[in-house]
Amino acid sequence: MKEVTEILKQIKEGSTKPLYIFDGEESYFIDELVEAFEKNILQEQEKDFNFKVFFGKDALPFDIINECRSFPVFAAKRLVILKEASQLKDFESLESYFRNPAASTILVIAHKYKKVDGRSSLAKYIKSKEAKSSTEYVTFEKIKDYQLSDWILQFCQKNKIKINAKNADLLAAYLGNDLQKIVNEIEKVRINIAEDAEITEDLIEKYIGISKDYNVFQFPKAIIERDANTTYKIVQYYMANPKEGPMVVITAMLYTEFCKLYKYHYAKNLGQADAAKAVGIAPFFIKDYQKASQKYNLAQTAKAISIIHEYNLHAIGINIAENNISMLKELSYKLLTL
Repeated sequence: MKEVTEILKQIKEGSTKPLYIFDGEESYFIDELVEAFEKNILQEQEKDFNFKVFFGKDALPFDIINECRSFPVFAAKRLVILKEASQLKDFESLESYFRNPAASTILVIAHKYKKVDGRSSLAKYIKSKEAKSSTEYVTFEKIKDYQLSDWILQFCQKNKIKINAKNADLLAAYLGNDLQKIVNEIEKVRINIAEDAEITEDLIEKYIGISKDYNVFQFPKAIIERDANTTYKIVQYYMANPKEGPMVVITAMLYTEFCKLYKYHYAKNLGQADAAKAVGIAPFFIKDYQKASQKYNLAQTAKAISIIHEYNLHAIGINIAENNISMLKELSYKLLTL
């Protein structure tokens, strides 16, 4: 994210501000920035007298402010970090310090998993033009599903890990938008392969456990390509191994895929980049929906969405006595024969 890049640049160049406040549901970026401050602001020999970490659950606003007002000892700066800030009682009482922070202290506030209360005068101040010169306030939202593949590719490129777009999409589809989980799984593969080796489908299956042949990522692809042979192979696998592909997960993946195709039908006359944006995918994958649009016209796509919705209701036990994975064979037949 550009905000992360900018703040890392400030740390590297020594052009930091007195106050940094990070909030929001995406904790990965907050943790990355807090770690960067911890490692790079002070030398090891300076930390004994100039570095203090508070935890919101146990801290008092008065103690935090008092620590920030103290002068550095044999160092140019003091570094104070407030972790778990959302648990700090009377967080709003820090406003007086925010309005007049000490120039010789860098206060970093990690307000993870939720935003600072936007109704408070404190929140209004840190968002104001008045605060810009001394305060860096960034909210980190969860990355959207359609952005995950690009993020994985960028992360791997930054860390000199080889992976292609198809396998980045596979990881995104299976691991969801928990960025720390994605990083952990990528590291699990990397430590087991040669430094210059590429993360392949086989390695993903071996070290992460995502089958390259039978998974809820490949199944909707097979359906949308009208590949009956592959579709029924996967159906047979899931009928024999129902825990590997719960019906409710499969219908969700199918619904997502056909909704993207539905959007493509209305965006197909746009340029590639604009069409990809309208569909909510990386431009690299737009050709897949171009091909799929020739397999399912607009009316067929709309009908497919209706059928998938019906079977999703069955999957959660509505209008059917039992959630039976054998329904997958029936659903597949209906979609392939539209």
